[in-house]
Amino acid sequence: MTPFHIALWTVLGVALVVSVATDVMRRQILDVVTYPLVAVALGVRLWAEGVGDLETGLVSGVVSGAGLALLLVPGALRGRMGWGDVKLMAGVGAVLGFPAVMAAAAFISLVGAVQAVVTLLWEGAVWETLGDVLRRWAVRVRLMHEGAVGGPRRHIPYGVAIALGTFWAMWWQHDRLG
Repeated sequence: MTPFHIALWTVLGVALVVSVATDVMRRQILDVVTYPLVAVALGVRLWAEGVGDLETGLVSGVVSGAGLALLLVPGALRGRMGWGDVKLMAGVGAVLGFPAVMAAAAFISLVGAVQAVVTLLWEGAVWETLGDVLRRWAVRVRLMHEGAVGGPRRHIPYGVAIALGTFWAMWWQHDRLG
């Protein structure tokens, strides 16, 4: 583990903890956290490893950050996820680089799925949610009209899943690097 990895992981850890706190308490992941995270990650990568390639340096950070962020863009465009989540994912990818970003994508998705199920169980909303899913499907296949789908939106702070999945990926990467 190089000193530059330790520095980046420290900055990432602080950004994740702050983002979890603001997402849970205020339903926001702050730009004042995400933009500097991306800038520091890419700057340190460029300084320590140069332009690099897919697995090192600036190229790895840019490609990994953009790729991880793109996973959430469809949800943000539909209003089901905040843009702060997208920007935090960009920061995570910029710090981790390739191939750790692949593990992060998988782990964040797994943690997010578990978080959603636990939230629905906790709120007693499993059947209501399944009914909403069936109604949306019926609208898509034109068995129901658009106005039949509705219901309250639930806030599931995805910053929690991003943080836990990222810490899991960091542990996995650290274990691999030995």
